Amino acid sequence: MKQIGIRVLALILAGIMSFSALSCAKKETPSADTGNSAPAKTDATADHDGPSDPDAPTDKSGGTDPGEPTPGDASEEAVEPTEPEWPEPDYSDFVMPEETGELTVYGFDMINLLLSPALELFQEKYPDVKVNFVKMTDDEFEARVETEVPAGKGPDLLFCYAGTLPDPYKTMAAGLFEDLTPYLLNDPDFSFDDFLTGVMDFGKYRGQRQLIPVEVLLPLFKTSVENLADSGIDPDGIRTLEDFCAACMRYHENNPENALFSDGGDEDYLSDLIKISGMSFIDYDRQTPVVNEEMLHPLLDVCRAFDSENGRPVGKDYKQISGVIERMYLGSNLSNSSPMILINDMWIVSHAGETPCILPAKDISGGTTAEVVSYAAIPIASRNKLNAYRLLDILLSEEIQSGYTKTGWKAAYIRIGSPVRKSSFADHLYFTRDEMFPGDPDIDGYIQVILNFRDSVTSACILPSIIRRYLNLELMPYVRGEKTWDDCYKRFLSTLELYASE
Repeated sequence: MKQIGIRVLALILAGIMSFSALSCAKKETPSADTGNSAPAKTDATADHDGPSDPDAPTDKSGGTDPGEPTPGDASEEAVEPTEPEWPEPDYSDFVMPEETGELTVYGFDMINLLLSPALELFQEKYPDVKVNFVKMTDDEFEARVETEVPAGKGPDLLFCYAGTLPDPYKTMAAGLFEDLTPYLLNDPDFSFDDFLTGVMDFGKYRGQRQLIPVEVLLPLFKTSVENLADSGIDPDGIRTLEDFCAACMRYHENNPENALFSDGGDEDYLSDLIKISGMSFIDYDRQTPVVNEEMLHPLLDVCRAFDSENGRPVGKDYKQISGVIERMYLGSNLSNSSPMILINDMWIVSHAGETPCILPAKDISGGTTAEVVSYAAIPIASRNKLNAYRLLDILLSEEIQSGYTKTGWKAAYIRIGSPVRKSSFADHLYFTRDEMFPGDPDIDGYIQVILNFRDSVTSACILPSIIRRYLNLELMPYVRGEKTWDDCYKRFLSTLELYASE
């Protein structure tokens, strides 16, 4: 078994600190929030001197939180926002909604992994409330939400995955959801300091916080120091999205038959790269497309270089990450970076004889954009808003975010991505160490590395399913070499113009 010594760990940490030393510059056109954030005194993103997060649970031993990354300068390519700054809403006269005796919630198979235990806790805390838990299939859930929420019907709390609504940003612009900022500010037990920096500002429109993320994916890919060195790639040199694209192209030049990531094909590469870029494509206020062509084109060139239809392998499942050692792909896939899988991937690389390396994908502003997996919202038409908020509060609680079963064995209710609560993110790492790798001296070093990435996230987003459809429909002909860039880009803009004006 290969040990990760002090020298190697220091190298990895030094590389990570250089990645995370970039500022939280605003995106070119924010997908949803075009205004100010919540009152500065309550938001950790506005108060860098706020309370620190004690990550390690008291009943555990091992790694500690390396702390906040050192802020630095944003990428020179960052574009100033074109949206007006919306005035901060006045919440001085806000009062919590009145008590009611009911709560209606919709659920489906996968979302129930989180929703069912949350509802159990809700019933324990509020036994007098009648809970109407309507279980249905995925397709039925999506169909009912799309038709009922705009009609003033449906659940009191909408809890769903990122792809449930075709475009959650357009739904926010339609004014269908409550502004949840005053709920949070009037909750004495809620603090923005408890959650991932940058992530909680997702889901804001004109200064109103309408969507609350519950689960996210960090934009990381896993490889080995030796694999990068063989292609002449210096991890410390990947400071921007342009650097990342250049590294991908250099890897392709040196390994023309290899895949880019260990999972997914050309279309999945496209959506993954768009997500990590933090790009938005629609100005929802002006109902016009806004596209950064200068950055979109290189991303498509990366997809084109690794187009699986041109005879290159699609890649392998993450469990076969030894393929990195076999030089089959640049790194493990971006689409699954839960704390458990991050540790597992690093362990496999180390035990295959090489040095694990995790790289954060940079967005167009030089920051790090997480992908929202699931989120919650309270429809304006909800008749039981207080109970809806109480359930949301439970979804964000330590019990659900960390995931405890009634037997006392700690398990993850969050299965796809990562918790948005800082301490719960750390809990998942320690749980993985204790249950899967007891006594392994390398694991605490991995935890230190991953916690550093956790604290470097600057924003979060969703790639709306309808925008993903347009990307694949209009731009994949360029990836496959069937049409020129100009032809595909013009069609893409035309399609966006029609959609934005609807």
